[in-house]
Amino acid sequence: MRRHGLRRNEELKVFSDQPFTLEACLRAARVSVLADYDCYFLVLREDLGNVTERATALDRLRGIAALQQVAADLAEPGEELDAIRTRSFTWDVPRLLQHDFLLLDGELQHRVCAEVGRLIERFRAREVYHRLPVAERLRLELAAAGRPEALRDLIRYEAAHGEPPVVVDGCRHYAGYPAFRDAGLGLPDELFLLREVPPEVVAAAAPLNLAQQLWRGAVPVELRRGLRRYPVWRRLANSVNGGRG
Repeated sequence: MRRHGLRRNEELKVFSDQPFTLEACLRAARVSVLADYDCYFLVLREDLGNVTERATALDRLRGIAALQQVAADLAEPGEELDAIRTRSFTWDVPRLLQHDFLLLDGELQHRVCAEVGRLIERFRAREVYHRLPVAERLRLELAAAGRPEALRDLIRYEAAHGEPPVVVDGCRHYAGYPAFRDAGLGLPDELFLLREVPPEVVAAAAPLNLAQQLWRGAVPVELRRGLRRYPVWRRLANSVNGGRG
């Protein structure tokens, strides 16, 4: 600690332990873990007066930025750096773009989105998007694009419907969120990509039976996607269509 001048940044209202500990780990020649007993035990105060609980979304983003700056300065490029970036952009940042985001006033929502966009650009988060779930990629990109209204729609959609239907387009399977191929948003298909099935697997897939052909021929794709939001219809569609859209 003396050699490298390691100190906690007391200007950070939250997450000050994370950049401090990460720098210590990255600079250390050897790390030992003391796991014989609980070294840290957090109890929330009854009046919710804990500093952690009082921290705002912007405070949390400043702490995340401090952590990522340590990683950018000291972590080995490749797996080590990518793992640290993935941790923040899979969990710490997207959690600020969930239900509690709806409780912020309009001005603060725009400020949070702007700061998220700066984090994405500054620490090149898009390089690890392939490691992130689709929902988290969407939250990040809608924030980065300065579209809090579309982000609010995504949060409400997930609360109402849970997992979106799967949209199959050739070899590619996409998460069929309402924002998928929405011309007004212009988000790239890659953000919604779940998996890519090898062409030989697609070619070997069983042909549609009569019930599946009737289902697809009689019910427009948009209506099918809408009906799948309801559990009863989703079960019916899966039984008829084998989960194929």
